[in-house]
Amino acid sequence: MATVSMTKGAELAGVSKGTVSKALKSGRLSYAEKTDNGYLIDTSELFRVFPPKQKETVAESRSETPSGNSETPINSGGLQREIELLREQLQDRDSVVADLRQRLDKSEDERREAQARVIGLLTGPEPAESKRGFFGRLFGKADD
Repeated sequence: MATVSMTKGAELAGVSKGTVSKALKSGRLSYAEKTDNGYLIDTSELFRVFPPKQKETVAESRSETPSGNSETPINSGGLQREIELLREQLQDRDSVVADLRQRLDKSEDERREAQARVIGLLTGPEPAESKRGFFGRLFGKADD
């Protein structure tokens, strides 16, 4: 268990000493020991509350990394093949989605047609209008 002073902890975390002091007083950050010289803070507790300060950006670290590093060989051929396989999988998934959308549209059209047929059967045929004349309607006889 490594402990650091409040000043060193603030420097490691990339925050001010006042920020660390406020966190200690509020109880957000706990300390391992309080001495006459100040607080001793466990580094794991410090980094739990304040993530460690990055010393360099990713772009800087990449520019400093030698391209011919023999300790960590990069298998670019294998990575390229994996990328190709992933792209093929995406294309397959896209074609499956397109096929499913087409089937869904077709089934929706079939459902609408069937619903129209059912409604037609339930309502029955339209009643034929009578072609009786005035006297046929008056006396109840059909006018032929």
